[in-house]
Amino acid sequence: MEIIYNMPSLSFIGNATSYLRIPNTPDFNFGAGDFTIEWYQYQTDSNQFPRIFQIGSYDTGTSIGVSIEGGSFIFWSNNSANFAISLDSSVYKNQWVHFAISRASGATRVFMNGTSIFNMVDTNEYSSANDLVIGNESVPSDTAAFGGYLSYFSWVKGVALYTSNFTVPTDFPIVTSDYQLLLTESSFDGTLGNTALNNNVSNTTNVPPGFPGSPPPPPPPIPPFTPPTNMKKSLFANNAMIFYTRGSLAPGGVGGVGNASIKARKT
Repeated sequence: MEIIYNMPSLSFIGNATSYLRIPNTPDFNFGAGDFTIEWYQYQTDSNQFPRIFQIGSYDTGTSIGVSIEGGSFIFWSNNSANFAISLDSSVYKNQWVHFAISRASGATRVFMNGTSIFNMVDTNEYSSANDLVIGNESVPSDTAAFGGYLSYFSWVKGVALYTSNFTVPTDFPIVTSDYQLLLTESSFDGTLGNTALNNNVSNTTNVPPGFPGSPPPPPPPIPPFTPPTNMKKSLFANNAMIFYTRGSLAPGGVGGVGNASIKARKT
């Protein structure tokens, strides 16, 4: 399936009715191998335990997932809650924020806007019989609902795309054979993209800055007008400082002027 660019983002209502579900398959299971999960979000909800994505549910066990609860970014791994960082609402609410989780050779790192915010030794075997749900848990609830926008969500198996700080991309990823999912408003791509089920998720024209379809940046401000300063000197020569050599003027004031000198040099 071809990705269509220059399109809006996915819009989640923020309750139990609005989410994306990808039915369980062994292809989701990372085992102990490398992986990358990446998304661009604009969060607007005020729910207690919003899940950006999750395989499993809090009550029945979570294989892998992410929630932002009370300002804490939590990476869930095999039922363990790993507190990555505390976030003030001013740095992640009502604005575009890029997150990525990448495991390379048993070390998992979490990145926010391209900067590492958490790392851990991670030898977990990620395997589950639950569906992957984006915007909620495998058993959806209002308190676990994510409300806001996702420009895209990707699930890459076998490759750690990020092992150090990086520049956040300003376009959708290029799908390769390692992509199980690349979900955007315009297409559900990747190996399992055609299995994704849309439950009351619509679209919006809100896209990250610099992305195709985003509004151009405002023009630079026009500098204030500065009126010209008043003239301090006359445009004319100071004739009072000019002297003429005797006999240099023609009779009757007609003719040329010869030899002029400054008073300071006159003897």
